[in-house]
Amino acid sequence: MKSKCYVAMITPFTEANAIDYESAERIIEKLISEGVSGLMVCGTTGESPTLSENEKLDFLEFVINQVNKRCEVWFGAGSNATCDSVRLIKLSEQLDFDGYLIVVPYYNKPSQYGLYEHFAVLAENARKNIMLYNVPGRCGVALESATVIRLAKDFKNIVALKQADHNLQMVSEILAELDDFNVYSGEDGYLLEGMIAGMSGVVSVIGHLYTPELIAFFEAYEQGEDCTGKDIFFKLIARLFFLESNPSCVKYLYSKMGLCKNILRLPMSTISEKTCAQLDTYFK
Repeated sequence: MKSKCYVAMITPFTEANAIDYESAERIIEKLISEGVSGLMVCGTTGESPTLSENEKLDFLEFVINQVNKRCEVWFGAGSNATCDSVRLIKLSEQLDFDGYLIVVPYYNKPSQYGLYEHFAVLAENARKNIMLYNVPGRCGVALESATVIRLAKDFKNIVALKQADHNLQMVSEILAELDDFNVYSGEDGYLLEGMIAGMSGVVSVIGHLYTPELIAFFEAYEQGEDCTGKDIFFKLIARLFFLESNPSCVKYLYSKMGLCKNILRLPMSTISEKTCAQLDTYFK
């Protein structure tokens, strides 16, 4: 299978609000046993804004050791302060992992020129590959296709884009200009559309529960099968997983399975009783 199925991994917490390494081990082993291509650590789903610098580095090192080369590991080192991302890159560069997932700077809304300069500085300071992360719904600003193309042409270690947006025209424009560049869907509900546009797989949230099904989807698509039914199923599942802000639904479902505790760090909170009831109806 050429397509890749990454999972944007949650960060489990104990009742004392510390990182729960025992639960993390269970989650990692589950996902690897199901064939995941790689884990995205300390990203949006991993509640990275609430993790300290030391926690991020400690958790990354733990995941690397637990994975032990059985799948890829990518580290969310993004920030809305370029100097903070540079520092995190420098502090982590001696660890053995596959690359950095770098989100578009959030809240301060830089121009395309500012975005280019931000990622250029990070690429110059990184010894590993970089996957850009475009998620305008959370960041308030979006990378444009021309900026992505320029960055990928100017820096060989900028090799991929996680596109958590419905702008498939942008995907087509990027892939028409770049030969050795991959775009991954950051939207579980738009898998078929993304693959038709030329995407190389997914960085998934629903993969916490549905990695085997996602892999089967990609295998079927690559073999030329009609994947409409599978795509409708994933659209339904994605809608359920995002009834409330991610990763609150994932943590609730994993807690029901005994994989972690249903604990998030503020300002993220557990889901409402109404949402619990909706999820309980579907996920027995």
